[in-house]
Amino acid sequence: MENSYKYFKRDVSWLSFNYRVLLEAEDDTLPVYERIKFLSIYSSNLEEFYEIRVAEHRGVIMKKNFTEESGDEAEEVLTEITNEVNRQQREYYRIFSEKILPELNRQNIYLYQGSEPEPFHEEFVHNFFNEEVFPFLSPVMIQAGDIRTFIRDRRLYLVIRMVKKSKRKLEGDQAPEYHYALMKIPYAKVPRFIELPQHEGKFYIMFIDDIIRANLANIFPGYIIDSCYSIKISRDADIYLENEKGNIVESIRKKVKKRKIGALSRFMYDRAMPDDFLSFICEAFGITRDDLVVGGRYLNLQDLAKLPNPKGKELEQKIPTPMRVLYLDEKGSVFRAVKKKDILLHFPYQSFDYLIRFLMEAAFDPKVDEIKITQYRVAENSAVINTLVSAAQNGKKVTVFVELKARFDEENNMSTAERMEQAGIRIIYSIPGLKVHAKVAVIIRKDPDDGNKRRDFA
Repeated sequence: MENSYKYFKRDVSWLSFNYRVLLEAEDDTLPVYERIKFLSIYSSNLEEFYEIRVAEHRGVIMKKNFTEESGDEAEEVLTEITNEVNRQQREYYRIFSEKILPELNRQNIYLYQGSEPEPFHEEFVHNFFNEEVFPFLSPVMIQAGDIRTFIRDRRLYLVIRMVKKSKRKLEGDQAPEYHYALMKIPYAKVPRFIELPQHEGKFYIMFIDDIIRANLANIFPGYIIDSCYSIKISRDADIYLENEKGNIVESIRKKVKKRKIGALSRFMYDRAMPDDFLSFICEAFGITRDDLVVGGRYLNLQDLAKLPNPKGKELEQKIPTPMRVLYLDEKGSVFRAVKKKDILLHFPYQSFDYLIRFLMEAAFDPKVDEIKITQYRVAENSAVINTLVSAAQNGKKVTVFVELKARFDEENNMSTAERMEQAGIRIIYSIPGLKVHAKVAVIIRKDPDDGNKRRDFA
């Protein structure tokens, strides 16, 4: 009898997981800023999904990626993905507008939503735009078929449609002669959310997008603004290593540089954009209807993680304090403690400080000969890396396996590895055909009290 059982499609199933993340934002038992954090996480997850998983299916269709999946199968999966993502996007904006915003209002926090600033904020918004925003704007006029303007991935843009003031009077039913412009919203020099002056005990916050929209007439003085909408794109950001032999470091370095110009995997736009406006944008930038994903007025909402909280901790989830391990605290020395018995620590429930203390002891203990450790992703100014550098400078033999194929952390891992090499640490890079996720550390220590017997602590 033929087995009719079918596996779930991996990427369609993943969307169900991310949807559960989204539903956490609807849980009104959580503090509002914790719910906002889930909206941010959902958006960030989806961004990476399009850059990696969707890009892989598109690569199959364009015959750039060779997998067991056929072109027809890739088309089918992409259709399912688009339908499900569009459904989830509608839920996303419903939760944001019907659940999150009203709760913020109940807390006297008002996030402007597509409206002009109130009269008591007009002067502030105008001055902030002129002093803090306008110097960083570089609008570009666009026309159909002109694809010379490159749209960066993970960046937010405004597309503006306008009419020259000299041609505003038209005869009869003559259609207006529209002109179009593309403008990137500054992301490094100006925050996404601007706190406005309080008024009558209420806190006000405004998207930088809306501050720019409120001042479009100053950017295009010779035009009458017809409409303005947000757009963004995602690009193929995966690193395909056809052959992992040879200098894998240099191969990954070259691939990372090309990531910013990868093939388009998603074009997201405001659902309020008229179809003729959307058609023009698609034609101007060579975008097909298959690339389209419907969004709302505000895109790049992973930025919600940075939404100012003027009322502080009372609107945030209280993070539990990691538990202390009384036995380790009493012993003082981790080596002395593990010599007596094995110890199991469970992070993040128990303090990570014990691991840092363990490595720090090893770095300065004259009985320690060698430290071996794996590194997959590493935080900025990592205490672990700083400790390893100290150990090498203290004459310990330190060996670190660095996984360069840690997605989106390739450059950080390479620069960290170079810093460790300069400190005298031996670096072993990625193994061809294998990605190492394991987090393992081994300390080799000789104990003269036990006949110089070598002990390995892992």
